[in-house]
Amino acid sequence: MKVAFVTMEVKGGHYEENFAYIKQQIQRAKQDHADLILFPQNCISGVYGTDYMSDADYCRYLDSFNERISAMSDTIAIVWGNIKYRGGRLFNCAYFAYQKEVYMRVKHKQNTAFVSEEAYTSSSIHRTITFHGLSIELNFGNETKDADWNINLDARPFDIHNPLKLHGNVLYVNAVGMQNEGKKVVIMEGGSAICKDGQCHWQMPYGEGGYKLVDIEQTTAESWQTHSLLKLMGKAIQDFDRQLLGGKSAWIVGLSGGLDSCVSAALLAYALGSERIIGYGMSSAHNSEQTKQNARSLAAALNIEFHDGSILPLVAASNEVLKQYGYEEAQGLTAENVQARLRGHLLSTFAAIHQGVVVNNGNKVENALGYCTLYGDAIGAIGPLGDLTKVQLFDLAKELNQHFQKEVIPKNLLPTMTHGAIHFQVPPTAELRADQIDPMKWFYHDYLVDHLGRDLTIRQFLKSYLNGSIWKEEIGSIMRFYQLDDPSAFLADLDWFLRTAKRNVFKHTQVPVILTVSQNGYALRNEIQGFYEAEIYQDLLDEIKSMKV
Repeated sequence: MKVAFVTMEVKGGHYEENFAYIKQQIQRAKQDHADLILFPQNCISGVYGTDYMSDADYCRYLDSFNERISAMSDTIAIVWGNIKYRGGRLFNCAYFAYQKEVYMRVKHKQNTAFVSEEAYTSSSIHRTITFHGLSIELNFGNETKDADWNINLDARPFDIHNPLKLHGNVLYVNAVGMQNEGKKVVIMEGGSAICKDGQCHWQMPYGEGGYKLVDIEQTTAESWQTHSLLKLMGKAIQDFDRQLLGGKSAWIVGLSGGLDSCVSAALLAYALGSERIIGYGMSSAHNSEQTKQNARSLAAALNIEFHDGSILPLVAASNEVLKQYGYEEAQGLTAENVQARLRGHLLSTFAAIHQGVVVNNGNKVENALGYCTLYGDAIGAIGPLGDLTKVQLFDLAKELNQHFQKEVIPKNLLPTMTHGAIHFQVPPTAELRADQIDPMKWFYHDYLVDHLGRDLTIRQFLKSYLNGSIWKEEIGSIMRFYQLDDPSAFLADLDWFLRTAKRNVFKHTQVPVILTVSQNGYALRNEIQGFYEAEIYQDLLDEIKSMKV
């Protein structure tokens, strides 16, 4: 049986364009004498847009595409995902049409961090289909049923922690590319596949879309494809740039010479080409010559336009204006925030001059702890690094250097680890005051941000400290490096981390949209309270306090 897999880039809000592409691929499959063609879940609307699902006219319009698609099933079986709307009731369906007879499977309610389907009813109407002498079940995602073949339609975003796993005999088709709703910008990973008895027999490379005709009886076992974070992020940035910004805007990068800004610039150059990326150095009295040279070196290595300058005149002018209002010159944290906001002002002005957009350079740890200045370094059209910890950025930087086959990201920004110790040649710093070093305990606080709220609760973490099991894990050696095997130091640091995260939760509700690569990304959270109060696990805190060093 010849099956055409269409790993489709579904464009939100472009319904007729999506249908035109579907029609084109069906015509191609007919010319190839395919028996069956597969499209992903929600291939007309995309998986987001649930805010419109209360609009009856909108729902009837989406439903109308089902008849238009089934009308083309005269000589080929067509499988696709779309809504069904009848009598004010809404269903999320998988459709199988052959010779204009339509079979349907309705999806049950499913809520994940990526998508909520509360708008859809949860009926379970479906039938086993017999086609070419084979029993076929229609399913969603990674569901499996007792049939010769399970056709699984998916709209699965990339999740850095949870790779796709298929079981049984599955014809799997997924969407590819960026989809968004509000602050959610996710990467549909693609990876359409044939699975026989749990073994891969063919798979589309992750991040790649398009049409592929496969004779499912002629396939042989092969290895599952692996993800490239760089490739998937590049694809999402391309789609965001094209779908939402028109694909022509300049991208403005505040290029400090630190790791985050260097990775942002290199990632944009990888995805969009160097000619549309413009970097700006905006040094103050506290920027080191090393980081300023890093910015210049990266711009030269990427061949991007770069403008170097100083914000010192603006800082002085701001202090003069403060005096007009009866205030003294800004000091301490206020002075630091003035610098960050002046940079945000300049970047916004540069973007207006070039009719472009500013990229946000913040990482996930900074988002979690609110280590940013609202209306300063928290501005931007999108934060491509906002769901990646600093440790994940170290790996992404190495992948970027490998791609460009030269030292684009300066190696002095990447740590080395010897005998359980972490060494930074240029330690991470905001450079907003003299000799400033970021307060984060890198690798350890990355671990907390990455795991708490995903696969680890605070209580579980405290218990692992109490019973000593934490020292058997890789993170244990990092904690010893930071001398957190001292219970008092451990508790003081954890208290700082949790209180800082809770105090600043209002900030990450205001940062730009974030390119989300995990189910615990901050763009996917609805919280305003932050982490739990310490009273909830006070018993464990008291036990740790009584521990001997």
